[in-house]
Amino acid sequence: MNKRQTIYLDSDWHLAKYPAGAPDGTLQTDGLEWIAATVPGAVQYDLMAIGELENPYASTKNAFASAWVAKSDWLYRVTFNVENITVDGQWILNVSGVDTFAEIWLGDILLGEVQNNYRSYDFKVSGTDLKEKENILYIRVKSHERMMKGVDKAKEILDRDDGVEGQQGKSLIRRYQRSFFTNSSLLNIGTGVLGIGINRPVTLSYYPSARIVDCFFRTTSVSDELAEGEIHIDIDAADSDAEFFVSALISDLGNDVVSFSAKTTGGKTVFHVKIRNPELWWPAGYGKPKLYDLHVCVEENGACLDGVNQKIGLRTVELEQKMPSSRNTFQIKINGKPIYVRGQNFIPLDYIKVYGSEENYERLFKLLTNANTNLIRIWGGGMPESEAFLSMCDNLGILVWQDFFLHSNVYPDYDPEFLDEVLTESEGIVTSVRRHACLCMLCGGNEQLEGWEEWGWSFDMDRFYGRVVLDKLQNLANQLCPDLPYVDNSPHGGRYAQSPTKGDCHNWGSYFNAFKDPLFVTETCWTHESYSRPETLAKFMNIDVDEYSGKGWFDKFSARTSLQPQNRQPYSNWFNRKDLRSYLMSMEIEQARADYSALSIFRLRSSSNRGIVYWSFNKGGPLFQFGCVDYGGYPMMSYYVVRRLYEPIVAGVYRDVDDIHVMVSNESGCLLEGYVELLHMDANGNEITRVQSSICVEDGCRIRPISLPDGYRDVIDRSREVFVTCLRDSDGNVVSEDVLYVCPFSEFRQERVGIKAELSASGDMLTLSCDTLVQMVALESNQKILCSDNYFPLIPGVSKMIKIDVIEKTCSDSAVLHINSHTDSNIQELISLPL
Repeated sequence: MNKRQTIYLDSDWHLAKYPAGAPDGTLQTDGLEWIAATVPGAVQYDLMAIGELENPYASTKNAFASAWVAKSDWLYRVTFNVENITVDGQWILNVSGVDTFAEIWLGDILLGEVQNNYRSYDFKVSGTDLKEKENILYIRVKSHERMMKGVDKAKEILDRDDGVEGQQGKSLIRRYQRSFFTNSSLLNIGTGVLGIGINRPVTLSYYPSARIVDCFFRTTSVSDELAEGEIHIDIDAADSDAEFFVSALISDLGNDVVSFSAKTTGGKTVFHVKIRNPELWWPAGYGKPKLYDLHVCVEENGACLDGVNQKIGLRTVELEQKMPSSRNTFQIKINGKPIYVRGQNFIPLDYIKVYGSEENYERLFKLLTNANTNLIRIWGGGMPESEAFLSMCDNLGILVWQDFFLHSNVYPDYDPEFLDEVLTESEGIVTSVRRHACLCMLCGGNEQLEGWEEWGWSFDMDRFYGRVVLDKLQNLANQLCPDLPYVDNSPHGGRYAQSPTKGDCHNWGSYFNAFKDPLFVTETCWTHESYSRPETLAKFMNIDVDEYSGKGWFDKFSARTSLQPQNRQPYSNWFNRKDLRSYLMSMEIEQARADYSALSIFRLRSSSNRGIVYWSFNKGGPLFQFGCVDYGGYPMMSYYVVRRLYEPIVAGVYRDVDDIHVMVSNESGCLLEGYVELLHMDANGNEITRVQSSICVEDGCRIRPISLPDGYRDVIDRSREVFVTCLRDSDGNVVSEDVLYVCPFSEFRQERVGIKAELSASGDMLTLSCDTLVQMVALESNQKILCSDNYFPLIPGVSKMIKIDVIEKTCSDSAVLHINSHTDSNIQELISLPL
């Protein structure tokens, strides 16, 4: 055998509870009760599949009752075959995503141990220990609580004494941190639920005599005429004296662009690259995310021993924090071009098993691109993402802000072993992501410096226990990615960690915060959290929302979830609590109106702002939490609010005392020419005042093209009158529109509704119009749909075209579109059309 092969150990896994008290470093397999297991996955889900565990999501009782799973040891087993075994070369078993402490056994041979869910581990296997048939790999996963080290010292120094499911566990265990109990729980049902198991793939690979252990392309400079960069190759050779031939080829659509070759005995090789008349990689909205093909091969005696195929992008990244005037800014530049960031914080898809299926990620990226997203922040409380995830970001032009995984906590940086572990973990993360054109930022972690400066940690501790972000991670980033910016923490540190005048900030809280004109908002979400959709609660929690109605329904719901009702809706005043279904809709409306109020200020009226990263794109569980896409993958009302405000061109209308103003923001990369209208109308569509103005807006600019002095004074009935702005391009096409209500959203009186709907013959394009103002049109279906817009006002005289995509069939019935006017009165209109 003389060429590389990889065996994917992705089927026929089994799982058994390991005997309590069995000594570490030994393997006991007799007398165990094995069940089928899924890898990647989690023990909890395998137990649920056979009825041995009640769904922890379903109730507070179930969540507490599931704690024993993570407090136990478990043994995974998989049997596999190997063809053409040879004792020459290298056999490498790659194990990643073990949550968290485990021993790795090949038969009765202990290959080694793992202790970090963020790391990928390589174990060398001797060919003499492999068989052609029925090799058995065992992974003994150990209790988080039993293996947690340094507890006494953490109690004393870090003031962390709340156990494995609290801040103590979060400090001492290197695993997905979102699921530790903090102020609210993982599921908001009274306790943390710690996943345990194997959440990433396991592989066995053979390499004849040398393998490529690292390969990446780094751009050093770009211009219209020339791009320069470096190809870095690191080769691990079994024989340090053997001579190999390494070659690299960059091609485009099958045509060679540049090629290189050199002799080596292993170790690092660097090729310096020059590409004439390059096509550059650009983020979405600023150009094409052009990718070239890179092929690298290491040969011996004319035979290819190992090869790497990658997609590379020619681009440079800068972080500008001072303008030429010396005024502070926080501006990401790609290829020297200022980018207005329209981003999303991404958290792992599932709090227990962490990662989703391939289909989950396909739907995720449909949702992201539909939402005009050009940046994803892989947040410091989350998990490393896969090669496939990052490659999709490359292909779609979605920038990646990569946090290191230190999150809202202090850590035992007094422990040399801990420091070494975090640095090894972080080096592995950077090594895996730096080859991607989408990577634009490395960040030391999330909300640690803020905790020290503003949350009171400095009153309880003698120093900041997390200084790894201030020096060692900075040095690591500079060494491994000198071409990328690094920031210590998000938000930035200092006496005012949330200051809008320097660095990035996490802009939450009171309405006043929206007016601070922040330079860059790395987290924002307004009002309280919300639940997932009724369909999701039914699928994942076995909750039929229609069973919760009538007198005492909320007491019944609270008994199941430990959550008390939210009883104040300051942004919308929409508060229908007659039953659970109405209550869920009320909370969605409340969150959507709150997000609209704040994000429109950032986008349209914060002249210093150079980016928004919404918290968070997705929910990691079905219950009460932030997220504009629910746990089941349904886009919620806030998703469409964010989508509209992330359009390249946005118009908005607002009131300042008695004056009514229109704002226009152009972040399209092009000059905007057209005209904008401002209308004062009543609920029946009767025009009271109309003002029109031609506009010419440079890229990257915000302007106020129309003001209506004392327009508010002309309003007689605030609950039946609105101000509407409509922006059209030079061809008369509607580009953006907005409605200003001059009363709370719930108080607007919509006395009659007349929606006209026409579905295209293909069933994917809907045209809507109306003769009276419709406060909120809702497009819903018996299937999971994605729309180009949804939960929007419909303006008389303006036809609206909506593209509709069925992204998942959730039942066997034919897809039907329901067009609904959401109001609290009895004048709702429901139109049903076949998709």
